[in-house]
Amino acid sequence: MEIRRFFTDSSALQNDTITLTGDEFLHMTKVLRYKVGFKAIVCLNDGYERHCTITQIGKDFALLNVDESKKVDRKNVSLTLYAGLLKNNKLDFVIQKAVELGVDSVVPFVSANSAETKFSLERGEKIALEAAKQCGSAYLSSVKGLVDFDMVLNDIKGFDTVLFAYEGETQNSVKTSNLTGRNIALIVGCEGGFTPEEAEKAKLEGANVVTLGRRILRAETASIVLATLTLDKLGELDYD
Repeated sequence: MEIRRFFTDSSALQNDTITLTGDEFLHMTKVLRYKVGFKAIVCLNDGYERHCTITQIGKDFALLNVDESKKVDRKNVSLTLYAGLLKNNKLDFVIQKAVELGVDSVVPFVSANSAETKFSLERGEKIALEAAKQCGSAYLSSVKGLVDFDMVLNDIKGFDTVLFAYEGETQNSVKTSNLTGRNIALIVGCEGGFTPEEAEKAKLEGANVVTLGRRILRAETASIVLATLTLDKLGELDYD
C-alpha cells in the first residue's frame, strides 16, 4: 500500500506525537479511510519527512506516533513569486509548477493590463497542496490572496533582491544579476505584460528589471522560466 503524505504546521508536534486536524484529517479518514495502525508521512514545513503510525482516531483529530524522521529537503533562500492574474484559470498551472520547483510563496496580482479580476484563494491553496504531495516535497508553498500592483511595489521593499521580468528589457538578465540575500522576489506580469510606467515604478523601488530572452513567452511560461533560472543560479536545484 502506498504511504501517503500529509501536511500540517509545527505546532501539531508534541514530543513524538503529531495531532492531525482540519482538512488533512478529513482527507485521511473520510476520503482515504485510514484506520489505526496505518502508516503515513507527515511534513511540518521544516524539510523533514516524519514516518508515522496512526495510534488513535477521534471525531475531529488523529494521533500519529513518529517512528522515524528524515531530513530530505533544504532551503537556503526564500523565493516569492508575484504572478500576474491570468485568464481561464491559467494561474493554476503557474501555482502547480512553482510548487514543484520549490518556490516558497505565490502572490497573484492585478495590474494595468489585467483582463481577469477574480481569484479563488481556496482553489489556489488546494492546487499547491496537491502539487506538494505529488512532487514529494517536504515543504508546503503558500498561496496568498489577490493584491494590486501598488501593493506589490510596497511589498518588495522588504526583499533583499527583486527580479522584474519585462519584455522591454534587452540587456540585463538573471544570469547577469547579483542575487544577494536570503529573501528574493520574482515579478511576472499577466498576458498583456507591464506598461513602461509600471516597469519604471518597479525600478524606482529597487527591482532589477530583466529579460527572459529574445522570444515572446506566454505569461505562464515566463513565471516558470524566471523561477527556474533563479533557482538554478542560486544552486537550489542541486542535490547538495
